[in-house]
Amino acid sequence: MTTQTETAKTPQEIGAHALAKAVKYADHADRYASSERCTDEFNQARIATYGGLAAVYAEVAKAAAAVAADTSR
Repeated sequence: MTTQTETAKTPQEIGAHALAKAVKYADHADRYASSERCTDEFNQARIATYGGLAAVYAEVAKAAAAVAADTSR
């Protein structure tokens, strides 16, 4: 039998984590876009994927910031 331990994270922690992930994936997308093979279809797919992940994590970070601002009132 296993037990699960849940750790509640604050909106600030969630936002910081999401922002770090957004930067990481944006850097990945930029690295592929800056490569000499950026016209390669495989790299174009990676650029789109990493760019999309960066956008999703950026939205999560914005939402966490909004929650943090709302709860601090």
